[in-house]
Amino acid sequence: MEKKSEYTFTEPQLAHIMALQQQGKSLSEIAEEYQVSGQVICEEIKRARHFNEIPDVAMRIYFMNREELCTAIDIDFRHERVKIRNYTDQIPLRAFGVVTEPDWKDFEYFLEERCFPKTRDHAKEILKELGLPFYDPLLIVEKTKGYMAGDQQWLLILKKEA
Repeated sequence: MEKKSEYTFTEPQLAHIMALQQQGKSLSEIAEEYQVSGQVICEEIKRARHFNEIPDVAMRIYFMNREELCTAIDIDFRHERVKIRNYTDQIPLRAFGVVTEPDWKDFEYFLEERCFPKTRDHAKEILKELGLPFYDPLLIVEKTKGYMAGDQQWLLILKKEA
């Protein structure tokens, strides 16, 4: 039987841990910051990627401002549904602003806003540089992490692991 960690980090803490890892920090550096072992950090990262408590959710996006989680977005592609949890009271830093129950169109608009416009000059060349055969906002933000010039917000994308 698999031993469970005695630590359970909050979702904002998990997002912060994963953001630090994506920025190149080692597991031991992250463990030192949280004053736990590297094994605990590994277990918590693994737990974050196994969000089986929501059966139809295939992807979770953490909308980050620098290293801080602003909004967690659970995506059910089959039923075209999204569920969010906001972790900031600052409306401009939330993924959907004042909207607390976004629909699928809101989600599609959010993705489009986090990538270059479809009508941009040289869009085909940009897609080619990204290794994408066509314009698809989800595929683009998976490659670019949704970084936009002039802001510190970005997307940490988690795909469900079995």
